[in-house]
Amino acid sequence: MERREIEIFLTVGEELHFGRSAERLHISVAMVSKTVRKLERSVGAALFERTSRRVAFTAIGRRLFEDLQPAHQGILDAFARAVASGRGVDGVLRVGFLGTATAEFVMRVAELLRTRHPGCEVRLHESRFTDGTAPLRDDVVDVLLIDNFAVPPSTLAPGHVAGPVLFREAPLVAVSVRHPLARRGAVEVAELAGYEVLRPRASAQQAPGTSAPQQMTRWAAPEGAKQLFGAAQPGSPFGRDRTPGGRGAGRSTEFGSIQEMWALVGAGHGVFPVPSHASVYDARPDVTFLPVTGAPAYEWRLIRLSSADNNRVRAFSEAACDYVVAHPDPLIATA
Repeated sequence: MERREIEIFLTVGEELHFGRSAERLHISVAMVSKTVRKLERSVGAALFERTSRRVAFTAIGRRLFEDLQPAHQGILDAFARAVASGRGVDGVLRVGFLGTATAEFVMRVAELLRTRHPGCEVRLHESRFTDGTAPLRDDVVDVLLIDNFAVPPSTLAPGHVAGPVLFREAPLVAVSVRHPLARRGAVEVAELAGYEVLRPRASAQQAPGTSAPQQMTRWAAPEGAKQLFGAAQPGSPFGRDRTPGGRGAGRSTEFGSIQEMWALVGAGHGVFPVPSHASVYDARPDVTFLPVTGAPAYEWRLIRLSSADNNRVRAFSEAACDYVVAHPDPLIATA
């Protein structure tokens, strides 16, 4: 039984008149009659009693109508709700983030969005350091807040869309309080090539061709990031094992989580560049933070799939931009 046949049968059942049914469906009376006869042959019994004056259900026809009508209406209602959800703002929006500070930023934006669209519910999902854009690809989130070091825009796979930069942060380098750099007031980006710089370990679940962690271990963009991670990354301007002055840079220790990275830094096993809010949110007695001169800024933006361009995503993006205008240093502002 095809969808059009169901529609014709139900319309005749509602109108109990072939002419009015044909007019309502914008088809010929002959088509209505032909379809009803076809259905009766399929059922093996008459569905309507027809005379020149009236059309009435048979017992079998009425039972079929009563069984089909609510199911058909349920399908129409479900599709209408899906259309309304896609075109409207009401519904659930899943937002991914990385780190405590960005979680609070997303919550503030969600609160602003809720004042504008009470029917929109924002659900948060914390990404791992090595996830990259996998939560988008795996349909875990609808939009992802992430920085240009974790996911350089130039490395985004086809079908991913990067929004405008929401805010920027100066880079710092996290070092152990016992590290030689800890006594310095700042460090030049090129100097980091002389020290062991930690790097994220590739996830076993990472699919080929995605934005991270393969690209994360290269830090393909911006150019200053290549210098910032030059001593630790394969293919860097200085090579894996050499510094600008030709000194050996040593091996590069990998980490699998943020917590592991902090433990390694605190224990003196390496250094790691971080955005400036880390000095507030991730302060530890065994770690100190130094400004990095000559390095590019961290740039935070929202990333989505091109197929996820809907009103909820757009409304959240607008709320994020508006929140940043009111709070120029939004991550520190939420601390």
